[in-house]
Amino acid sequence: MEMDRKHVAGERFRNIFIHVTKACNLRCAYCYFSADRPLPNELTTEEFAHLWPDVVSLCPEKVVFTEGEPLLRSDILDLMRSLRSADQEHSVLRCLNTNGHLMTLRLACQLVGLADEVRVSLDALDERNDALRGRGNFESAFGAIRILHDVGFEPRVLVTVTSVGLPDLEPLLCRLLREGIIHINLNPFLPIGRGQGHGEWVADETAVEKAVRRAWARSKPDRPVPCAPPQQEHQAHCGVGRLLNILPNGDVFPCHVLVNDEFRLGNVREQSLVAICDGNGLLSALRKLDFGEIVHQDGALAELARRGACMGNVFAETKASPVWAKNLPLTVLRPIPRDLNPCSNGST
Repeated sequence: MEMDRKHVAGERFRNIFIHVTKACNLRCAYCYFSADRPLPNELTTEEFAHLWPDVVSLCPEKVVFTEGEPLLRSDILDLMRSLRSADQEHSVLRCLNTNGHLMTLRLACQLVGLADEVRVSLDALDERNDALRGRGNFESAFGAIRILHDVGFEPRVLVTVTSVGLPDLEPLLCRLLREGIIHINLNPFLPIGRGQGHGEWVADETAVEKAVRRAWARSKPDRPVPCAPPQQEHQAHCGVGRLLNILPNGDVFPCHVLVNDEFRLGNVREQSLVAICDGNGLLSALRKLDFGEIVHQDGALAELARRGACMGNVFAETKASPVWAKNLPLTVLRPIPRDLNPCSNGST
């Protein structure tokens, strides 16, 4: 078993996202998954318990409970407890994403020891935030951040940066920093899911960087900006192939954008997660992608050369390019029957 573990660890995943339910109590205008109601065939408590040993054996840095609103699952604490039990060495960080509406002091206390990190979504100040996410969200999210902070967490705030919320970015960051919240992820908006067709919501990158620097200078004047200001999550490679997404019905995909039929890796009800990852050539091909080389092969894919480019977003617009057939297994371009993917709703 130890040899198998080391073998899998050689292809270590950065994050495994566990989409526990498609149910959500908000209808965010840009929701990547068009979260609304739960699927009729979501994985049960017992099925998740059987999944955790495989998840732990893959040695990801983090397991993130996400999708709609994880706290809508009545068994969410049981799911996190069973993951903790499967990971006696605590080799994997356990993270929970939430919109904050269901957070209470009692629940926050119960999460102590179960979650290493709780991440709360908050995108702008009151009016603009609620216009994007729903009435009352700003107050609920900020309340959740304070509750978590009070019980000893250092909550991480997830900001989806849009052109709509950009005017509030500097004052929002200043307010968070004044509250002692320094763990902040700025994620550029992607026009997928409910946000599909809203390219005008993409924020100007230079304006975002300037807002971050101004906020840091105002709030942390005694510390140089490079010390630890919140940063956008940009990489030379978008990380595809180093992430896994397990959807509520057990379907496995390589990232939260590539959740269309062509990229379905398997289903944990049909195979073990280790078998899905170990025997799938697509994951290896995705890891080996060189965005610079792909752009050289086809200039129409020039978007991949942009810092922080999302392969999933580019693929959706350039699927017909022969570059993809050259660099990825040909089976990727032969979609599975849609009835095998109940999560697919054509929106991503």
